[in-house]
Amino acid sequence: MAPTKHAILSPSAGARWVACPPSARLTEHMPSETSPYAEEGTTAHYLCEQVVRRSLPGWAGLPEAPMDDLMGSDAYTPEMKEAAKLYADFIHTVYDGFPHTPTLCVEQRVSMTRWAPECFGTCDCLLIGDGILHVIDFKYGAGVPVSPVDNIQMMLYALGAWDLFSATDDIETVRMSIVQPRIQSEPETWETSADSLLDWAENTLRPAAKLAWEGKGEPNPGEKQCRWCKAKPQCRAWKEKYGPLADFMTQTPEARDPRLLTDEEVGEWLIAAQGIADYVKCLEEYAQKQLQQGHAVPGWKLVEGRSTRRFTDPDAAFKAIEADGISEAMLYERSPISLTAAEKLLGKKRFAEVCGTWVEKPKGKPTLAPESDKRPAYDAAEGFEVIK
Repeated sequence: MAPTKHAILSPSAGARWVACPPSARLTEHMPSETSPYAEEGTTAHYLCEQVVRRSLPGWAGLPEAPMDDLMGSDAYTPEMKEAAKLYADFIHTVYDGFPHTPTLCVEQRVSMTRWAPECFGTCDCLLIGDGILHVIDFKYGAGVPVSPVDNIQMMLYALGAWDLFSATDDIETVRMSIVQPRIQSEPETWETSADSLLDWAENTLRPAAKLAWEGKGEPNPGEKQCRWCKAKPQCRAWKEKYGPLADFMTQTPEARDPRLLTDEEVGEWLIAAQGIADYVKCLEEYAQKQLQQGHAVPGWKLVEGRSTRRFTDPDAAFKAIEADGISEAMLYERSPISLTAAEKLLGKKRFAEVCGTWVEKPKGKPTLAPESDKRPAYDAAEGFEVIK
């Protein structure tokens, strides 16, 4: 499995410290936290590694081995096993697509210290041959789609691989793929030239890494770089980001109609307010954690939240209710599991084979999104009622 040590300038946080260099040192001593989702991702990555290692034919030093212990283990859900198979199938497809047998590395540690101090990481999969470097990353998350296009984590891995193999391989083309089977049915691949990647490394990465390592540079709050930043609740730059919001609220009547907002002003207001709800939630979580650890947060305290009654012994309680004349049938409800739960039981492929005939995905209701959203705009003429 991949090593658990993390670099200060880690590839996984590259989008943050490249865009906001001071964040690297600001978060250096802040504790890292895990979650059930992160632990699930670690388990899925290990399964993927094992499936690839055992299933690639002809890999020197790694003879094929049966996978009954993996696919029969209760440690992995059907959905996880299917995701690992799709990941391995994609790697096989890429492997077979090389004109000549490529070099293939799984869970390969790479170093980017040529451009960023103490920057290292572990690639899920690398393939090198015929002037092509192909980096493949597996994502098990089901919340946020991740694109390989201009993906800094992937670019850092590609640089590390280039540095590792450039002495023996003449790499001209770099391909980066993300396999995220729980969100995207097909892996997405982005291609660039090795020259372009190295130009980015010299002119963008190196200066940003130098500032980040030294704890210098100007804070640069933004949705992408701040999303997982541990310093976000205390970041003064993030707080000041909403200064324009306050200014907008206090504009004079000459600047805007005091009675009604125009559509242009509504759009401006939404842009200004983008992210503020998330920021408030982030502040609340930080303040609660501080109070739970015994630190004072002036103006705030912990109180007992709402509580719901529950049986201390449901079986004994139900027996007493039945003894009082209520039939057992009145005490239990039967309801079907959700489509998603059924799919997890069978796995996506088997689910589609067994009951795909009875599954449909109707058009989603129209929802508001900024113009930067990659989804196509809905046309009210295509089935949506125009609200008057």
